[in-house]
Amino acid sequence: MKVLLGLPNQLIRLDGMKARPAVSPPLGVLSIAAYLRESDWQGTIEIYDARLGATFRREADYWLFGDSDERIEARIRAAAPDVIGISNLFSSQIDRAYRFAELAKRAAPNATVVIGGPHVSVFPLEAIAHPAIDYAVIGEGEERFTQLLLALQRGDTAPKIQGVIATPADLELLRSNPRAPVGFTDPLDSLPLPAYDLVDMPRYFALARKGLSPRFREWGKRPISMLTSRGCPHKCVFCSIQTTMGYKFRAHSPEYTRRHIRHLVDKYGVDFIHFEDDNLVHDTGRYDEIIDFMSTFQPRIKWDTPNGVRGDAWTLDRARRAKASGCQFLTVAIESGVQRVLDDIVRKRLDLARVDDMMRYCRQVGLRLHAFYIIGFPGETLADIRATVDYALDRYRRYGVVPMLQPLIPIPGTDVYDQIANEGWHEGTIATEYNQVKTADFDPATLQAIYRDYLRKRLLIFALRSLTVPKELLYNLKLILKYPGGAYYALRNALRANG
Repeated sequence: MKVLLGLPNQLIRLDGMKARPAVSPPLGVLSIAAYLRESDWQGTIEIYDARLGATFRREADYWLFGDSDERIEARIRAAAPDVIGISNLFSSQIDRAYRFAELAKRAAPNATVVIGGPHVSVFPLEAIAHPAIDYAVIGEGEERFTQLLLALQRGDTAPKIQGVIATPADLELLRSNPRAPVGFTDPLDSLPLPAYDLVDMPRYFALARKGLSPRFREWGKRPISMLTSRGCPHKCVFCSIQTTMGYKFRAHSPEYTRRHIRHLVDKYGVDFIHFEDDNLVHDTGRYDEIIDFMSTFQPRIKWDTPNGVRGDAWTLDRARRAKASGCQFLTVAIESGVQRVLDDIVRKRLDLARVDDMMRYCRQVGLRLHAFYIIGFPGETLADIRATVDYALDRYRRYGVVPMLQPLIPIPGTDVYDQIANEGWHEGTIATEYNQVKTADFDPATLQAIYRDYLRKRLLIFALRSLTVPKELLYNLKLILKYPGGAYYALRNALRANG
């Protein structure tokens, strides 16, 4: 049996500093492939990442990045797989995944097509209703996909595996909790290291050096993203992580993590690590051990936390050690500058006073800090929204904490998405895009006006800090030179705010 694990090409919209594709080794697919190789399943594995073609094509009001449909179909036909597994990380890209499935069935009509990822985990019936898709896999894929392949290998096309959906009846095997309908791998150390040898690592590194790095503000020549933990015990209304990774915090041990990092550095020359964990500092003792290990490298392996960390786990010593170990910046997930909104609406157990402490610690040790904010939650008032904008800009002025503020994106599989849908707080259909909410307190037009005003003020603070703080000027010039396209669109959006 031959398995082809595929990643579709990418839909790109030119919007601010994110106006670029982000390409990195596919962590989930590599973990599935590694697990397969160590299982009882017999067969061969090929990974095809359609993004690596790195070509751009204009399609109406968006761009497609990666191989053309013709190229994708030809690659699948040449591979002649028996099973095709499709990975899709974002609801905004689900149409590309479904198109990949159509091309897969056309190129290999007798192959079994399986799809997984967060969107499919929330809408499995939508996925299997597609004529090109045979199975949908919910949640983590290592064990379920392997069990499915073992079943297919013995001729069982209707296996009863929790989280493997071929018909509506298979939903009966799921747990009653819609946010965590399946079980999850535990302990995580039972998983082998990802199968990096099955992909063209130098190609990913080359694209990163051209500005197509896995994350924005990335300064390495051989960067990579990695996860050292999964799951989140917190219940923020906008986050869908529990659907794919569960509520329980599960972490690789410090020993496993050290081995993983050492493998990346020794075998692939990795010089920058993006720790993508949702809860890197949830277990502060484990985090401290990882940072101690990062401090052993000479020269330092640079690292950051682009997915956000908690703001209440920091001490001055912890910030100092992060800086000394090679950390280039931290991103703190604040969400709102109003404590009532955090407590009652976002349901994020976070004390803003502790966040201010973190900001002071980072400024004291010279560690760059970014912050996530979201405006437009149902239940917020205009005063709440404006207070969050003021909080974000004030902390930018006072502490240099770079704000990354955006209107709410309703993500399928979240409480806020269900709330918006059930209450009818939207116009037309709910898209997985910014600024979809309409309540008695605000509507998209009002929120857009506030957001534009924020962009204008943020640009002014950016310019002032660049002119008055020499290290900021050097950093920002470096940023603009590395991401000229993104800088252009960010400036354009800010200037449009004046109109």
